[in-house]
Formats: sequence, C-alpha cells, structure tokens
Amino acid sequence: MRKKKKSYASIENNFCVIIKIVINMKEEKRLPEKFIELRKPLLKEDWEKFIVEYSKEASRGLQVNTLKIDSDSFLKCFDKKIEKVPYTKNSFYIEEELKAGKDPLHHAGSYYVQEPSAMIVTNSVTIPKKSIVLDVCASPGGKSVGILNQLQETGILIANEINPTRAKTLVGNIERIGAKNAIVTNFNCQQLHDLYPNTFDFIFLDTPCSGEGMFRKDDNAIQEWSEENVISCSKRSLELIDTINACLKENGYLIYSTCTFAKEENEDVIEQFLKTHHYELIEVPEEIKKVTTAGIVTTEKTDICRRFYPHTGKGEGQFVAVLRKKEKQMETANWNSALQMLSQQEKQIIFPFLEELLGKIPNHLYHYKDKIIYYPHDLPVYKYQVLSAGVTIGTIEKNRLVPHHQFFSCFGKEIKNQLNLKKEDPRVKQYLTGYEIEDNQVKDGWGVILIEGCPVGGFKATKGKLKNHYPKGLRMFTS
Repeated sequence: MRKKKKSYASIENNFCVIIKIVINMKEEKRLPEKFIELRKPLLKEDWEKFIVEYSKEASRGLQVNTLKIDSDSFLKCFDKKIEKVPYTKNSFYIEEELKAGKDPLHHAGSYYVQEPSAMIVTNSVTIPKKSIVLDVCASPGGKSVGILNQLQETGILIANEINPTRAKTLVGNIERIGAKNAIVTNFNCQQLHDLYPNTFDFIFLDTPCSGEGMFRKDDNAIQEWSEENVISCSKRSLELIDTINACLKENGYLIYSTCTFAKEENEDVIEQFLKTHHYELIEVPEEIKKVTTAGIVTTEKTDICRRFYPHTGKGEGQFVAVLRKKEKQMETANWNSALQMLSQQEKQIIFPFLEELLGKIPNHLYHYKDKIIYYPHDLPVYKYQVLSAGVTIGTIEKNRLVPHHQFFSCFGKEIKNQLNLKKEDPRVKQYLTGYEIEDNQVKDGWGVILIEGCPVGGFKATKGKLKNHYPKGLRMFTS
C-alpha cells in the first residue's frame, strides 16, 4: 500500500511539473523573445513563479471615493464579491469584470476602477491635509483619486495631462468623483517647471514607459514592446524627473513610478537622478513591502525602491521610488492668476440662486473664462491650458445662471432640494438614460439626484415632473 501511495504521489508530482512546463511554454510564446532574454536573468529563480502567475487572469480592483461615500456605506450597497486590498484604506479586489458604464454607483462617483498594483503609488506616502500636490501624468485619474481621498476638501491638487484627449477623460473623472479642490491642466513638463517653481509639497511622476507590467492584460503592449523603446523611455523619464524637480519645495516628496520591469527605466533613472540632485530615498510602508520585492541594487541605495510583480501580489506590474528633496530651491513663482472677482451684476444673479439651493453663499467665487467657478485656494489659475479649476458653478445666460453638471456632482450633498434613490429604483435607470422622471416630494425648481447618498446630477422640477439635466455624453447605454 505504501508503494502505491508513493507511486500516486509521484505521478501527481510529475503531472504538476508537466502542467507547469506546458504553461511556461504557452505563456513564454506570447512574450517577445528579447524580453524573455532580458528579464529571465533579472527574476532568476522567480521566473517560473512569474510565468505561472502570468498565465492566470489579470487582477481587477476599485477605489472607494470617500469624497462621496465611506467604505462601510459603500459595502452595504455594492452587491458584487470584493476583498480588501491590504496595503490601502479604501480599495478592494473584485473578482468579476465591472461594466462601469451600466452601474449606477459608478455614474454617481462612489468608486473608481483601478488596477491593484497601481494603488501602491499613492499609498507609498501619507499626504497631510492642506498639502499642495502635483500629479504630472494624471490621466485617466486613478492616482488623482487616491491623492484627493487623502486631501479630502483641503489643500489643492493640480492634475496634469499633456495629451489633450486623455486630459478630457481626466476632467470627466474629476467631475464624477466630486472634487472641489483640483485643477486639471494640459501643460508639458517644461511649462510646469516655468510656471510652478518651488511650489509643491508632493509631486507624483508616473512616467510614460514601455509598459511591461501591462503585458498580461494588454496584447498591444506586447506588440509595441522593443528594446529600443525601453531605452527611449528611459531617456525621456530621466528628462522628465530632472525637469519637474524644480517644482518641488525643500523637504518635499517626489514619488516616481512606472508600470514596467525594465531596470533601465526604473533603478537606472533613479541612480542617475541621485547623482546630480540632493535627494534621499525613503522607505515605503510595511504593507507595501509585503507585496513587493526590493529594487535592484546600483551604485546608489536603489534597493529601497520597490517592485510589484504578479507573483508577489494580486496585480500586474509596478515600480515605485519615494524621494525626499534635501536641496534648497531658491527660485519662486511669479504668479499672475486669471481669476476675476465677481461684478455686482453677476452677484445679483448668482447669489439668489445659491442661497435658494444651498441656503448659503460660499466664499471663493470667481469669474473665469466666461464661467462662474468655486475655487478655494490661492494657487494661481492660469488663462491657457487649464481645462478645469475648482468647481464650475455655471454660466450666466440672458441674466440667469445656468448650472453646470459639476456643481451638482460636487455640491450635491449640500443642495436642499434632493431626491435620494436606491440603486434598484427604476427611476435611476430612467434618469441615467436621459428620461424625465417623477416625484411628488421634491419642490419645484432646481435640485439634485443622489444614488445611495452619492450626488449624480441635476434636475429642474415642475409639479412633480423632473426635467433631466444629466449630460448626454455621460448617459447610460441601454443596449
């Protein structure tokens, strides 16, 4: 009997080895040969673990948007199976694919879909409230959401994106989550360098890279990969970090990250940067260390950096380095804001509207680019390449204020005329698809629709009929 058990165990072990070999052959076949040649020695004995994990389905995650809802309340109304991400406060793994465009909770901005390994970036530091923060390459907005969750409604975030199309996506996400203290800009790094010297307490630079960490979930990343592109990205990343450095205050933090495994784009960039600038590398929290490996050693202490692989944690690929600035930055900004004080005529139109809806007149109201905005900070708002600043309250047309969607998303919880719906209410789908809905409890005039307590958009009521003011470009597809 003992021999049989040993024989069965031996067969089972051999079978597992064969399966692993088949998986390795299948997955390695998908990867560029040069990538295997370069990264296999990098991972050494962990290469087989990497390939076996790489053969599995990509991990998914979401951040709860605490600007609109706390995690406990979110869990009560979110009906899909989720599991806490251990190195974050308000994020979760999700097993099944989310169809966010058809989910009322997503429309209402209660959460943001984000790949789990990317969550280590903003969770690598604690951002004190009232901080001034720059997210250099911000679109589509995952890092910005993480930053704003820490700031809450204090301080200010500049969420910048150089690509105009991606910048518009960023604007939409900032509006959806209801952020009041963000500016969305479309500058390049040199422009940021010139406009904001010695300005920020924290700078996040998630630099464009060769995307090796996205191979499992994006076949295009595999097809576009080349050794030449790795070298090109490495040079560009060094230029970006060198340029943006001037925007950081003394003792400020620069968080450099990529979604690639290439040493040339990660530790080598940090090594070269440290040789020419007076910074020190800072340890990340222990929770992040548990799901990452140490950085590759160079002539600098780059083993303090962290690498996230599919076999070290539930997620794709990420590199992060936290640097603290030791050198003094003598240059200061010569600010010239394009914000204008409200005229007496504008006040006469705007103040009654806000008094009726909010029961108060907020401070920090300005005229900017033919819009009325709420902007609660003294950081300048420039005239050009600013796509959004603070909250767009609305525009004045024919001596009346026409409210903007962002006003309802950001100030919705403070608006007195509310209709708060459960997500199962059939009127939710009606509203999100653009139809008029009915309710006899709301008062005539402007008001806000909330879904599970999260403001989603505006309406104008007349005798129980609520005219829909949810923007056409955001409406839910019914097919």
